[in-house]
Amino acid sequence: MKIKIYYFGKANEISDWEQTHLQRIGFRCSVETIALSQAGLKDKTLNLEKEGQALLKKIDPQDFLMVLDERGKNLESVQIAEKFSGAFETHGTICIAIGGAFGLDPLVLERANLKISFGKAVWTRNLVRLMLLEQVYRALEINAGSNFHKV
Repeated sequence: MKIKIYYFGKANEISDWEQTHLQRIGFRCSVETIALSQAGLKDKTLNLEKEGQALLKKIDPQDFLMVLDERGKNLESVQIAEKFSGAFETHGTICIAIGGAFGLDPLVLERANLKISFGKAVWTRNLVRLMLLEQVYRALEINAGSNFHKV
């Protein structure tokens, strides 16, 4: 079981809170964060294409790809846990992509096995990463049968 989290930004921007969550997740499965270079282009279409190509090169065909997208499904934690359980069984590796300033390229969205949303509001990538790590940790704890998640 392995989780790879891709985002557009700098590797050194991972906060102490994120490091704590990564350490906790690491007790249940292998996890890594992968920073990808921002395209930095003013043209939205070209920016999306460049970032999309860079991301898709990193994703193996057999990997389960989950993306964060404002048009994605708004899932409860237990539903995320169920998706993770199925993905680990059939794919082994879950890749999670957080889009850049303009979101994600349509080709990335097309490749995605699952699109989820943290609501209609716009969040900074730092906050999204932290919220995502919390949900990943929670999903793994639910699947492990721990008493971390209270309903």
